[in-house]
Amino acid sequence: MISGHNIKEIRQLYNLTQEEFAAALDITREMVNKMEKGKCGVSKGTMARIKMFQQSRQSENFSQEVELIGSSAFAPKERKTPFAPYHLQRREQKNEPINHLVPLVAQKAHAGYVKSYDQVDYLESLEKYSLPPGVNPMGAVWSYFEVDGESMEPTLNSGDIVLASMLPVEDWDDIKDFCVYVILTTENLLVKRIYRKNPEQWILLSDNEEAAPQVVINVSDVKQVWTFRRHIRAKVPVPKDFKILA
Repeated sequence: MISGHNIKEIRQLYNLTQEEFAAALDITREMVNKMEKGKCGVSKGTMARIKMFQQSRQSENFSQEVELIGSSAFAPKERKTPFAPYHLQRREQKNEPINHLVPLVAQKAHAGYVKSYDQVDYLESLEKYSLPPGVNPMGAVWSYFEVDGESMEPTLNSGDIVLASMLPVEDWDDIKDFCVYVILTTENLLVKRIYRKNPEQWILLSDNEEAAPQVVINVSDVKQVWTFRRHIRAKVPVPKDFKILA
């Protein structure tokens, strides 16, 4: 029997919520939830739907795919198709009639985002930019966030841009300790590392702990979590000391 872990792995690979994945398979969200939690098995009909879904998404640019092996298991498979050179990707993207535009939450917009993150009019007022080549917009909610302050130096500097995809609430249990996320709380918009202390509390960690010590927050105060995807530097890092050879 296929485990619920594998069903969840496939869904998360395409950045889909349980509701979106259920709609793609033409089944109910409750059924997806039960399969992921191991409360019910995966029927042959559902397996066939999953296989058809994967085949329809083969053109997407993922570093790994999950594919059906016979009728008993799923396994990761490295993608063999090489990516096109960057300049060719940019040329192809430029020739597309409509680019997928993603909002940028700049430093000056942080306070406004905390208050109005769920208001369509406010989100529409934010400046929007295209996604980088190789990033498929389908199946996820995307946003750019500008880093503010020195708390994440030297990993992230003030003015750097982080591209992130929204992590559905039902997937918060899959947050990986010590990885970088964008966290919206009732009071702040933060770029931090997360350590899950317990189901009710997280510890937010900064790479520059002298400037920003660890903070414990209640999960009930968290409104959104965004998964780190890409990083655009605002400046080139300071080089090491070079020794000039004669």
